[in-house]
Amino acid sequence: MREARSYVGGDFLPASASEFIQIVSAGDRRSSFVLQVYGYWEMVAAFVRSGALDAELLYNTCPEMYFQYAKIQPYLAQFREEMNMPEFLISIEQLIDRSRTGRKRLEAMQKNLAAIAEVRSRSASKPRTTSKPTSKPRTKSKPQTKR
Repeated sequence: MREARSYVGGDFLPASASEFIQIVSAGDRRSSFVLQVYGYWEMVAAFVRSGALDAELLYNTCPEMYFQYAKIQPYLAQFREEMNMPEFLISIEQLIDRSRTGRKRLEAMQKNLAAIAEVRSRSASKPRTTSKPTSKPRTKSKPQTKR
């Protein structure tokens, strides 16, 4: 789960519904990470919606759920339609949409993600330079032996 959370919280940043669908449909390690993490948060949100967990407790302790949901929220409707999964992440969506503070946090997370995408875009467009060594590489000298 740690590796999955690291990927979804880090490198995973789909730029379109098509890219999100492609990642989830690939059947590889990355798709299993995405499904594992979002499945976990969907379960947590369902616990809140059913009353097993307190919504305020979740809000105060789990900003990660909002951050990760913000990564896919713009693509969710198209994903559900194209994948024929109308209830995919419905508990997370309803939990956030039904709360003013949840919607505000989602909006803040989306702004944060836009800034991250911009930084990544600028970094990707910069030409990579290779640095030349400033001095000659040192070679190991052979140990002196007495004759």
